[in-house]
Amino acid sequence: MLNKLLKSTIKEIDLTNDQQAEMITETVKSILEAGYTLDDIKQAEQELLAKNDNSLILPLLSLKIAKSKILASQIKSPLRISVVFAVYKEHNRIKTAGEHPHGEDFLRKKVKQLEFLFENSPGVTWELVVVDDGCPENSGAIALDIVKSEHLQDKVRVLFLAEAIKQKLPPVRDLKSTADSQKGGSIVYGMWDAVQKHGTNHHIVIYTDADLSTHLGQTMLLVDPVLHQNKLAAIGSRREPESVVIKKGSRNSRGKLFIYLWKRLIHNLNYIVDTQCGFKAFKADIIPDITKDMIEKKFAFDIELLLRTELIQTNSIAKVPIAWIDSEAASTTTDLQPYLPMLQSIVKMYRKYLPPMPDADEFADFIESLTPETFNRLLDNIPESITNREPYEFSEFDSVKPGDLRQYLQK
Repeated sequence: MLNKLLKSTIKEIDLTNDQQAEMITETVKSILEAGYTLDDIKQAEQELLAKNDNSLILPLLSLKIAKSKILASQIKSPLRISVVFAVYKEHNRIKTAGEHPHGEDFLRKKVKQLEFLFENSPGVTWELVVVDDGCPENSGAIALDIVKSEHLQDKVRVLFLAEAIKQKLPPVRDLKSTADSQKGGSIVYGMWDAVQKHGTNHHIVIYTDADLSTHLGQTMLLVDPVLHQNKLAAIGSRREPESVVIKKGSRNSRGKLFIYLWKRLIHNLNYIVDTQCGFKAFKADIIPDITKDMIEKKFAFDIELLLRTELIQTNSIAKVPIAWIDSEAASTTTDLQPYLPMLQSIVKMYRKYLPPMPDADEFADFIESLTPETFNRLLDNIPESITNREPYEFSEFDSVKPGDLRQYLQK
């Protein structure tokens, strides 16, 4: 199998390339038709990962999808899977590459990915839930047109956050307008709506990003630990030894500072590093509890959902290594750098959900005192003891104190 996989290397994967998507599908089929087991696939994956070669992204992604399809084929009892994602200024990326340079045709491609994953799993029913986050370019309406023209009404539902706010529905009743949401409000509304429509029994709700960075063929990698390992949630992680990541740009040092600071506050999530990967699954029966009266409807909503899940049951979140390919060309968040408001929201979570701790209180006070100006100064002077370490070390490493950070604000 390894020799065959090595022949499918490519220099750079193109998320908009239908030929490459077909190559992935055919590679997965060949793996499965050869009768390889999960153990065989894991061994091949380890051997490819050891080569540390980005050109192996296609076979590595194919191996993860093959594992996911095997897990899907083992589902015997009825199972409902709802996959939620928000759209905001996705009016170009939702188009085909022929219609726009940044077009990914992501809605049709997500449908195809799930169709392929579950084609031999009659016990599994699924849906995509698209939520318009108040997009001024009417991304939701464009999605609705695609659903109608492609006759996808039985597979895709399109919701509008503005309508939910207008109706004062429970998960968003505290929002005055869609301006109060930056993705979080729409994801929470979509998760809540999926439970309202399909109930909680034998139901897992997933949320992802609008782009194609995470191939939905990997969905069962998240579902399996929720079904079989007594987990309440599973999160796709780009920071595990078996993760496969192709990342463009350089935001690493700032991301490290963000991780270091939130870990000083939310200690019960210390075993998790990648809280922000847009690929998470939750048991439907906990969703009414974890989405009720949330503090955050913007970019830090992930951490609040995970925190509230962990408060229900300790060590209840599985970390799943995934293949993730950066889709930065038309990203709606690349330039926002919302680290400071996210951190200040996390301080609110700490004060609401966790008992006071002297060290955490000190960091909370420091973060609350930061202004955009002082925070930018800190971003320009991040201590090397943070930048020279890997994020997984920050669960134990805590030598940089608020007093140390204040000195860097003077530089």
